[in-house]
Amino acid sequence: MAPLGIRKLKQMNISYIIIGISLFSTSTIASNRTIHIYQDADLSHHIESSDAIQKGIEVAFAEIGNNINGFDVVYKYLDHRGNVIRSKQNYQKFIDDPNALAIYSGIHSPPLIRNRDYINENEALTMVPWAAGGSITRYPLADNWIFRLSIDDTQAAPVIIGFALKEKGCSTPHLLLEETPWGDSNLKSMGAVLHKNNISSPAITRFSWNIKNRGARKIVREIVENGDDCMILVANATEGAIIVQEMANLPAESRIPIISHWGITGGSFPEVVTATDRDALDLHFIQTCFSFTNKEQSILSKKVFSQLKKHTNRVIKHPNDLKAAVGFVHAYDLTKLLIESIRQTGLTGDMSKDRQAIRLALENLETPVQGLVKTYHKPFSAYNKHTNYNGHEALHDDNYCMGQYGANNEIMISPN
Repeated sequence: MAPLGIRKLKQMNISYIIIGISLFSTSTIASNRTIHIYQDADLSHHIESSDAIQKGIEVAFAEIGNNINGFDVVYKYLDHRGNVIRSKQNYQKFIDDPNALAIYSGIHSPPLIRNRDYINENEALTMVPWAAGGSITRYPLADNWIFRLSIDDTQAAPVIIGFALKEKGCSTPHLLLEETPWGDSNLKSMGAVLHKNNISSPAITRFSWNIKNRGARKIVREIVENGDDCMILVANATEGAIIVQEMANLPAESRIPIISHWGITGGSFPEVVTATDRDALDLHFIQTCFSFTNKEQSILSKKVFSQLKKHTNRVIKHPNDLKAAVGFVHAYDLTKLLIESIRQTGLTGDMSKDRQAIRLALENLETPVQGLVKTYHKPFSAYNKHTNYNGHEALHDDNYCMGQYGANNEIMISPN
């Protein structure tokens, strides 16, 4: 567990946790020389991804001594439990906090999609290291407060569909999508890509978050019996594991390839669908191209992983010990960009003014920032629907790769 504070434990069911990065007294935490870094995420059902993001934020700030421009950093981690309304309530706590500087999201897209206007109208500086819904960063007005360093459904669809059609020889893909705004986002983007590939009416099945084995078994069998030759899956780890397990339970001759979005990597999927089960399947999923399991590691990546081991008191010793690792990677890089924007603008202590200055600085970063995924040269710019559609996206499709689980539950990245 992290030596710098209290970690969130799932069984405690605490939705509001303050993690100090050193031994602050109550009066120190309440002083004007602190900045509060929030996370609004699912700390109950998708703790692995939320925890990985938290570690990425904390390791990046620890590199600068947990203090910037004379302000100490304090973390406030809020649990929305996958609920859109609860997420909005958490954002209200952020908005009401005079020390609040930035808020990170988690794995889920629906809270950000549904609350996007509210977030922007209230000038809540939002950093997105995982949620992939295409519309999240594409707010139509001039002041856009949401910045993403993650996979974006709009750019991911050609990669996922292209892999299915070209690498797997799939001619009749079946879209199996969760019944949420994230599923809607992928239906739109994947449908457009399939249409360009002369597949104008793909088979589509939707499922709910509470799907059980019996329902998944029925869906999987219907897809196979329909003659579709691959499954395009958009699911998180819990539901994805149930669905994929049902494919593994079919006779070998009936199984078809599964090409998945990355939601399945955000939880305990590899513990549920074991290496033995995965050996019987043709399963691939999208990732960004950096991983601590990559054969070649930069000087920076070695340094960061060493810091991560120290940060967790060596609970994490090897790359496969880090669950939902992409959350750590993206949160670390995104925090490095946030830190550089603060350095560029400075801090006044008036968080409303500071957030506005940092938002503009993020769109106009003057100094390259070396991250794990890549070195960022002005990664963000002002969004415009017609001329700069990806303005608030730090990563693009050339940063996307496909991956598979290895024998030790590690994620192995295939070359782009």
